[in-house]
Amino acid sequence: MPSALPDDPQALMTTIRGLAEQAGVGDDIRQGEIETGEARYEPCDLLIAEPDRAQGGGLPLDAVWAASLEANPVSSYGNIQRPTTILDVRVAKLPDAAAAGAAATAVRTARCPSGEFRLIIGQASARWAASTVTIGSTRARLTTATAYRVDPESEAGMAYLPGDARLIFAHGSLLISIEALTWWPRKLSSAAEITAMAQEKATTLAAAIVRTLPT
Repeated sequence: MPSALPDDPQALMTTIRGLAEQAGVGDDIRQGEIETGEARYEPCDLLIAEPDRAQGGGLPLDAVWAASLEANPVSSYGNIQRPTTILDVRVAKLPDAAAAGAAATAVRTARCPSGEFRLIIGQASARWAASTVTIGSTRARLTTATAYRVDPESEAGMAYLPGDARLIFAHGSLLISIEALTWWPRKLSSAAEITAMAQEKATTLAAAIVRTLPT
């Protein structure tokens, strides 16, 4: 285990990429650009929902740097033809662990629109839920979206249902968001089971990060 967080953000993101590969999320993993200065977290947002669900209620961060990586990106959610899990990882390096901890607390207590919402692709509605979970000894916010009603006119053409799970937590001076969006054949699993698959993917990577990266 490393004795300290890498000073180089690229090295740290390469480590997280390796952990994602070991977690079995897929081979197509792409790292984004390293950005410096202020970052912004939208704790209410999910990949499968329209952006800015909290209508400007995001969390501004005085970050040293911010970076991201994505696994299995697709051009359109309306074109899913096989079981797929899309993974979105965002990392913000804050000045110190206290700042990251305060940001994580703000994320866990953020008030978000509850109840159902339309999927970003239309065709169906989903139920939104949020809770606090523990990964090792780390508290994380878990936000999920579970499909529950497909539009009658979309029944024949919607062979795959999405399940979305996002974890946000602090680890040392890092604020980390891991979101998994799983698409799975409707005939093989229930909507709740598909969301559970997404949650398992996100949790597996989060546990690997907490276990591997020092604080």
